[in-house]
Amino acid sequence: MARALVFAHYDRDGLFDPYVIDALHAFRRCMDHVTVVSTSAQHLPAALVPLVDRFIARQNVGYDFCSWRAGLAALEPTEQFDEIICANDSVYGPLFDLAAALSDARVADADLWGMCLSEQGTKRRGKISCPHIQSWFFGMRRPLIASQAFGDFWRSVVPLANKDDLIDRYELGMTEHFAAAGFRVAALYDARTAGPLSLREMWPHFSLWEPQRLLRLLKKSRRPRHNPSELAYKRLLDAGVPFAKVSLFRVNHYGLNRGRIWEDVGLTTPYDSQLIRAHQQRLATPNSGLF
Repeated sequence: MARALVFAHYDRDGLFDPYVIDALHAFRRCMDHVTVVSTSAQHLPAALVPLVDRFIARQNVGYDFCSWRAGLAALEPTEQFDEIICANDSVYGPLFDLAAALSDARVADADLWGMCLSEQGTKRRGKISCPHIQSWFFGMRRPLIASQAFGDFWRSVVPLANKDDLIDRYELGMTEHFAAAGFRVAALYDARTAGPLSLREMWPHFSLWEPQRLLRLLKKSRRPRHNPSELAYKRLLDAGVPFAKVSLFRVNHYGLNRGRIWEDVGLTTPYDSQLIRAHQQRLATPNSGLF
């Protein structure tokens, strides 16, 4: 299988952080071609030059979907590849073997596949179920790549100023567009069949010393739709997803037990947790002014 990667990069300081360099080393081992599109760096660091086939620097407009659109355009003819992976730097990893995920039987017959399929909607759509592949990692295979639907979707991608609009139109819209065209969609972790989180799963994140946080977390964990890559991160790891969201460690939207997150990600995987610590430490400091 001829496989290409289009990697969307952004860093507030204009850097290629060591965790990103590590990720591209891991991706390179599984890819025949690697394109990196950056909205914050003007050139590759020396460590990445041997790994990257094409580098594209562009203005910081349109978020990652516009970066992927630019990278896909540079791959023409895209039909030369059996599979094109689009990914970004909003996750740490691969935390363990990426090759196993790429060949997993659960996604082997899919035309559009990803690491995580979420049912969470957007502010624009209210609380209805909106099944979609989360866009921090998704793969498209030859039947889809060679289709009219592929060209129609990617030609429709234009810069949008509002992130909620972008998620609604492109992240949710991509899955809807290709599914409506008859293409098969799958993920290593599928929230539609996973069921609600149990109290046993959430217990390590509860604290009797913080009753307000406990009640908030309990309420959110019982909702039928949430962000699986954050609230159910342990389930994703158990499902063979070799990534963890950067925001899980920093923003921590659900107020999870940070110590338990470190234990689950940093201590039970072979990944160098120092890459996470160093990046989080840099994020916690004022902008360095490098960019």
